[in-house]
Amino acid sequence: MMFLVKLFVIIPLVLSFSFSMELIKVDKNLYMVRGNDGLPSPQNKGFISNAFGVLTDKGWIVIDTLTTPELSKEFLTKLKKIADKPILYAIITHYHLDHWYGAKTFKDIKAKIIGHENLKKVYESGEAQGILNSQKKIFKGILDSVILVEPDITVKVNSKKTLKVGEDVFEIYAMPPAHTNTDLVIYWKNRKVLFVGDLVYKERIPFMGDRNASSKGWLKALERLKNFDAITILGGHNYPMDKSAIDWTYSYIKFVRETVKRLKDEGYFIDEIKDFFKGNPYEKVKMYEVFHNRNVWKVYNELDLELE
Repeated sequence: MMFLVKLFVIIPLVLSFSFSMELIKVDKNLYMVRGNDGLPSPQNKGFISNAFGVLTDKGWIVIDTLTTPELSKEFLTKLKKIADKPILYAIITHYHLDHWYGAKTFKDIKAKIIGHENLKKVYESGEAQGILNSQKKIFKGILDSVILVEPDITVKVNSKKTLKVGEDVFEIYAMPPAHTNTDLVIYWKNRKVLFVGDLVYKERIPFMGDRNASSKGWLKALERLKNFDAITILGGHNYPMDKSAIDWTYSYIKFVRETVKRLKDEGYFIDEIKDFFKGNPYEKVKMYEVFHNRNVWKVYNELDLELE
């Protein structure tokens, strides 16, 4: 299994967008597209996350579907150029726009959509549509074509679904609240590859500010991920990683939690706590300016709920 970016095979395709999207061959029968670092913008067209394709002898398994139908169609075209086989399943690692909103492309070609049981609940309640409507106003012009689709198959929290496709075995785990309350982890058993959505990062600040996130639960989830016999970790926003990335993510979340808790216990207010973080070792890490203060605010409020 290959880890280093310099070893990847790049397969370029001509795109109509004003940015480069390339299909990366991670290893035999394993491909990915690597999104831009940042928030959705007219420049990146919402291409801010990764998606993966696993080629089995029966057809493709897709993990995550990008932000828009336009992006997911480009991804689909690339996979079909490698092997014109059916897309059997599209697995959604969580409900954030850059992982779920392109799913209709795969639904339309009869792929089965797999998600967390809470993904189905947020769809059926109408909450997801409300979020999409709000995001259309924030990210003007980027999400106009998005139509949400519900999962066909769900996995219950704290349970496992085993997907056997030909000779390949995928174990799908529905996690308790961590990055969100809809996190799925997929373990490709044959190749010791772990798809972790946005639960694991390396040298990129994680987003802990989701309304359903739990930093305490996230630490527990990371401890659980360490127990997998995984060689390669594939996340939503990094090039392929090894298990050291689990420790990196754990260290940042623990640092934020412990610092906020200590200062809050000492009577500091939220703005004073944010100021205290100035000069910390993570300040130069990607997405720090975008996410760190939101993470601090979320943990500050989360600690109150943990006392109830």
